[in-house]
Amino acid sequence: MRLDPIRGWVMALGVLMATTVWAGTAEKQLVTVGYIEFPPVFWTAPDHTPKGYLIDLARMTLERAGYPWKAVSRPTRRMAVELVDGRIDLWIGLPTLPEFEGTTLVGPSTVATIELNAYWMSGTPPVDEWSDLYGDSVIVLHGYSYGGRIVDLKDPAYHTRLYEAYSHEQGLAMLRANRCNYLLDYTGPMRSVLGKMPTPELRKFRLQALDAHFVVSKKRPDAPQLLKDLEQAYAELVAEGRWPK
Repeated sequence: MRLDPIRGWVMALGVLMATTVWAGTAEKQLVTVGYIEFPPVFWTAPDHTPKGYLIDLARMTLERAGYPWKAVSRPTRRMAVELVDGRIDLWIGLPTLPEFEGTTLVGPSTVATIELNAYWMSGTPPVDEWSDLYGDSVIVLHGYSYGGRIVDLKDPAYHTRLYEAYSHEQGLAMLRANRCNYLLDYTGPMRSVLGKMPTPELRKFRLQALDAHFVVSKKRPDAPQLLKDLEQAYAELVAEGRWPK
């Protein structure tokens, strides 16, 4: 059958327009956000929904940038592994885990600051700096890098004895039972734990304020664009006064 030239031109134009519209309105790929149980930064509510102020930031930035998303809770080490291998696309937190080097893109903006403290019981010599922990017994949370300082604590030259806890509650319980002299933990989770386990004789010293960033897996095909969109959305939220600078 011979196609009328004008009719053929109209059909071709229609196909071209449909293709253009489809390309312009293509849905963005789902973003899987990884988080850990770290209240009030992240936690899972009794109804199994993710909560926390950095979950709020994930929601606000991703929705503003037009990305569908979901959040999955993982233990710290597993979260890092899944971010590296691409099962998780985005982590909002410390970018200092050794696994992240060369495998992730880190945004320039500091989106939150997280306080790291040394804790001890009354009667134990106080801590005034990192070096006070060297050569002593310290409880650390399994999978935590403490802004990279875990490397120093594990250095055999310092003779520091490390004991792992698998939850913030367990860490405090070990300290209260005199299993070790010191505990390394963060302000937010410890505030939550102390609400359930009051410990009047607990003392603390702030060792470091650690910066949280957007961390995107390089396994995601559009990783550079996703990070750019997140940074842009974050800048807009700050400019509008909807997120603290």
